Formats: sequence, C-alpha cells, structure tokens
Amino acid sequence: MKLLLKLIGAIFVLFVVFFISIAAYVSSKSSEYETTAVPFINELIPKLSTWDIEVFKEYSAPKLNKESSDADLSRLLKWFSKLGKLKSTGEPDLNGVKNGNILTYAIPVRYEAGEAIISLTIEDTEDGFLIHHFDLDLSLIHISEPTRPY
Repeated sequence: MKLLLKLIGAIFVLFVVFFISIAAYVSSKSSEYETTAVPFINELIPKLSTWDIEVFKEYSAPKLNKESSDADLSRLLKWFSKLGKLKSTGEPDLNGVKNGNILTYAIPVRYEAGEAIISLTIEDTEDGFLIHHFDLDLSLIHISEPTRPY
C-alpha cells in the first residue's frame, strides 16, 4: 500500500512538472513573439487595409493563395474597401499558438465606417511571417452585404 501511494505521488509530481514546463515554454514563446510578430502585424495592418490584391497575395502563405481565386479575393477586397481608410489600430492580442509557430492574434481597428476586430493567423517561417487566415469581425459596423448577380 505504501509503495502504491509513493507511485501515485511520483506520477502526480511528474504531471505537475510537465504542465509547469509547458506553461513556461508557451510564456517564453509569447514574449519572443511580442518582439517579432507584433511589430510585423503593426506594419502589416495598414498595408492590408489598402485592400490591394497584390499586397494580400504577397503576404499570404502559398497554400492560401492557391485556395482562393483572384476573382473571389478581388470581390471580397472591393467589399472591404467600403470600410474606408484605416484610422487607427489597437494593440494585437495573442489568442493562441499552434504547433509552436502558428499564431492567432485579435487586432482592434478603426476604419472610417467604424470599429472592427481583425482575426489574423500567421505562420513564423524561416523567411518571416506569412498569413494563414484573415478575418474581419464587422459586427459593430453596418454595411450592406455585397450584391449577388442573380
């Protein structure tokens, strides 16, 4: 019985050490990305907010460029352009790290049409950061849906 309790105690201690190690690793990665990813995002958001298709393609991961046609992306960016010019950006907030190098940030922004939240997923590669996902939460802005040709 005593041996069983020691074994259970040792397993418990190993779990605690394991989870503390993971927390320390995530914390160190977060602070590392604070000095690399945040400046990249602060520079990227004004560029993306020009709604230029070539800018989006330049900063997007190759997989993302393959998955979206130029026509669809162009229509989407034309619709986003109804937001007007970018007025200001807030501080990017790290929402998660996946596989150690895929980061998801929420960035509050203000356009001429109002406030929105950008959800941006970027990958840290050897050549820099690439966009994996870009989404605008426009729940605070009232812009009519794009008209459909039917």
